[in-house]
Amino acid sequence: MERLEITASEYQSRVKTLQGRVEAAGFAGMVVFGPVRVSYLCGFFFAKTERPVALVVPVNGKPGMLIPQLETDHLRTQCPHIETVQTYPEYPGGGSGRHPMLYLADLLMELGLKNKRLVADHDGYENRWGYRGPKLSQVLGQAVSEHLELIDDARMVKSPAEIALIEEACRWGDRAHRILQDKIGVGASELMVSQGSSLEATREMLAALGSRYVPKSREGLPANAMFIRGANTANPHGLHQGGGVQPGDVLVTGAYALMGGYESELERTLLVGEPSEDFVKYFNAMLAAQDVAFAALRPGRTCAEVEQEVSSFIRGELGLGELMRHHTGHGFGLEGHEHPFLDLDDPTLIQPGMIFSAEPGLYVPDFAGFRHSDTLLVTETGCRVLSQYPRDLASLVITA
Repeated sequence: MERLEITASEYQSRVKTLQGRVEAAGFAGMVVFGPVRVSYLCGFFFAKTERPVALVVPVNGKPGMLIPQLETDHLRTQCPHIETVQTYPEYPGGGSGRHPMLYLADLLMELGLKNKRLVADHDGYENRWGYRGPKLSQVLGQAVSEHLELIDDARMVKSPAEIALIEEACRWGDRAHRILQDKIGVGASELMVSQGSSLEATREMLAALGSRYVPKSREGLPANAMFIRGANTANPHGLHQGGGVQPGDVLVTGAYALMGGYESELERTLLVGEPSEDFVKYFNAMLAAQDVAFAALRPGRTCAEVEQEVSSFIRGELGLGELMRHHTGHGFGLEGHEHPFLDLDDPTLIQPGMIFSAEPGLYVPDFAGFRHSDTLLVTETGCRVLSQYPRDLASLVITA
């Protein structure tokens, strides 16, 4: 049975694609610092800490990697095809007296890229966990162009293998949400039910998939579900509260799974008890806005055109423009939010194979938020909804 992960041949194809793009842009090679971009290009998934990791992709020749010594065996296990590896003792030096970025200069020399025209996603390692260090251009004493889009534009359109992983993640995101909804009742704790549901869904998923499932992270659970409740849902990204669920509470949920490093997205608006007239009004308006988003998302249009259609519907036909707090959706894959965005200022052309969330929300101060989110795959003629959890009100009411 096939393992649920991207194959070595697809990673090699991604590197070749990047090499072509880098050469066409007039550069001899690219230095990649972003951890997710490194994972995307070569399949090296690692703990993102203060210790710099960099993938170097020459236009001609095989890639090389800069890693701390503690990642040596880890890299060999995941990426045996990467032969040129430069290690450093520790950050900021481990007693060597040399910053890790100086070892990167050694790697570039070994790959024949010293003093050549280079491009990078960032001019140096990202600042995380207390990292401090010189820019790549300072280390090399030469200008380094920044063009992260050379990688991220390629990430926008998903391959058949990526789509299959996201579809599988959607199935388990749906299942995690079902477990969550079944556990919610009056008095239920947001934190305890969310954590318990995530653990139960993870156990079920791992038992079903067995050795086909390949973890790509050392943190978090493979399947997750959560909810927030009450007037707090009027904050699009409200934090958890203490106390328990009460009759009349509106709930906004979130559920997803991770498959081969790829994510799904599912959100629903639930109600505890009988719906009031106001609840039905806003729920139906939110559902109608999401239907507009489903119909608007198709190849040949821009992200801005989709957002214009959805936001105009909310402002015009619904007359609820003052309740909008964010754009309609975003791309995702290896990250929960990826370029492009269904936003008025994003001119990106929509293409088959792109994955988007569709989540136009309405937020009523001191009452509740109303938001469904689904995972959509852009097809040749429109879009297909990959998350299959019920959207209708009757399916989302919890008995008080």
